[in-house]
This record gives sequence, C-alpha cells and structure tokens, in this order.
Amino acid sequence: MESLKGLLILFVVSAHAIMSVYEDLTPFLPVLRFMGPCVFVFVYLFGYSQGKVKKNPLKILKKALMFFLFYSFWASLSFLLYTTLGGRYSEVWTTQRVFNINDSLLKKYLITLFSFTGSWQYYFVFVFLVLVILSILINNPVKIFPLSLIGALLNSAFVSFWFLTKDKLLPPIEGAFITYLSPVHWSFPYLLGYRDAYKGERPSLKKRVLFFYAVFLIVGSLEYWNAYRKFHSLVGIDQFSLLGIALGIYSVGIFYWIAQKMNFRVLRKVGRYSFLLFMIHMPFQWMVYVFLDTFIDLPRFLWVILMVTFSVMMMDILLKISRHLPKAVRKLIVGV
Repeated sequence: MESLKGLLILFVVSAHAIMSVYEDLTPFLPVLRFMGPCVFVFVYLFGYSQGKVKKNPLKILKKALMFFLFYSFWASLSFLLYTTLGGRYSEVWTTQRVFNINDSLLKKYLITLFSFTGSWQYYFVFVFLVLVILSILINNPVKIFPLSLIGALLNSAFVSFWFLTKDKLLPPIEGAFITYLSPVHWSFPYLLGYRDAYKGERPSLKKRVLFFYAVFLIVGSLEYWNAYRKFHSLVGIDQFSLLGIALGIYSVGIFYWIAQKMNFRVLRKVGRYSFLLFMIHMPFQWMVYVFLDTFIDLPRFLWVILMVTFSVMMMDILLKISRHLPKAVRKLIVGV
C-alpha cells in the first residue's frame, strides 16, 4: 500500500504544478480527470488502514491532536510567508480569496488556521481529523455503509446539477462545505475502505472494473471540458460530481494495479511520508516557481518537473534533518 500512496501523492503534486504553471488547462483535462480521484483513493486507504487496527479511543484522539499540531506548524509557516512576501507569492493563499479578509494579522491567522484554507490542499487535514474521530463510533462499517453511499450520491447529485444548470460557480464558503470540507462526501470512501478491511477484501483489477473505469473516465473528461468551458475553472467539480464518485470507486483498483507494477523503493518512501509531502508541496513549490521565474525562462513542462522534484527533495531534506531532532520536535515538523 505504501507504493500506492506514493503514486497518489506524486499525482497530486504534479496536478497542482500543472494547474499553477499553465494558464489554459484544456489540453490537460483528460490527464487531470485521470488524477482527479487521487484524494478519494487516499481516503479509501485511510479507512482501510483504520479498519485493520485495534480501536483505542484515547490513542485515536491523541493521533488527531498530534496531526493537528503537525498541520498547525506548516500552516503557520505558510501564513508567515504569505503575509511577509505578498504579491504573486500569496496567490495560492486560499483564505485571502475565499474570505477576502482585510483585518488584523491575528484574525487573518486564526481564520487561516481553523478554516483549513491556508493553501488549497489543507482542506484534507479537516477531512482527516473528522474521519479519525468518526472511527471511534464505528463498530460495524457494513451496516452504516449504505447510509454513507446515499449521502454521497445526494451530495454529488447536487454538485452535478449545479454545474450543468448554473452559469456561476458554487458560492465560496457554502460551496466549500458541500465539496472540499464535506464530511458527507468524504465519509463514503472512508467507509468503503473500512468495510473492505472489515470483510478482508483487497482492491483488484477485473475486466468489469476496467470497463466501467474507461467509461467513467471518458464521460468524466467531457464533464471536465464542459465545466472548464463555462467557468475556466475545475474548482468544485474535480472530485465531487456523480461521475467523480463513480470514477473514484473504480480508480481504487486501477491505481492499486499501477502501483503494484511500479513498486519501486523511492515510491514506497514517498508513500510512507506522503502526509509530509502533501503538507509542504504547496505553497513552497509555488514560491520556488515564482522566485526563479523572475531570473530564468524555461518551458512550462520543465517548470512542472522542477516543482515536483523540489517538493520531493525538500521532503527528503526534512527527513534527514529530523533524525537529529528531539522526538516531540520531529513529530511537529515531519509528523512521524
């Protein structure tokens, strides 16, 4: 499973780099649609791992607290960089775009921290914390799984209906709780993984899985094209439509098969520390791009490669430094 997590996080980092560098994403829509379910599969894997460990409420709450402290360190550092550097460096500061805050630094910081909107990937921390605490209440995931499926289908049906019928994006704050911060949506892949672990099942690639995956990938690419044509953005549609749910389900087996074929040592290492890479890749790869872009002119695809490479190198450097730090500080910085 480590190689699968490594594959997923590299897809996420690469997709964010592409969206940062290229102004017109039209040629990349099939690629981004392919990468779109990565977080869905991540949540599935988290549910799968939780379903295999012995439940201890105190340890679960401690784990949630430590992860929040880990997040707080990087969110605080990101906030410091955004507010100090400003300009293009702060373009990925989601809090500024969503809440449009013009107030004291303290208020900006608190809203950034507790809305999980410092960088565009920090919403996943909120999802993680909710699901960790939710696991305390789960005894038999098989019984509650149908309810989570119904909730996810209703939520995604609303998202699909909106993007098909409206000429404007979902409202930023309300839309965030329907999509990126929606426990209703994320509890489904979590319980799907939890249920599979509970039943002793593993992801597999069968002809039926491959067929439906191909269908949903093609139709999902058309959905991406339609949304991008109307809004010049994929925000909100990327993982949360009905097609996104369907593609996510079948992507589990597809990505698992690919990871088995690419079971390299470096991929397993990246997967083992995927949370660290997830936390640091934005805004830092963006800031490197903005800084270097003023001095050198490179083809856009080279910028993407450079940004991804920098993120992985930064992760490796942090891990090497952390070996010489006290355990409490190491957990704060690298999460393990």
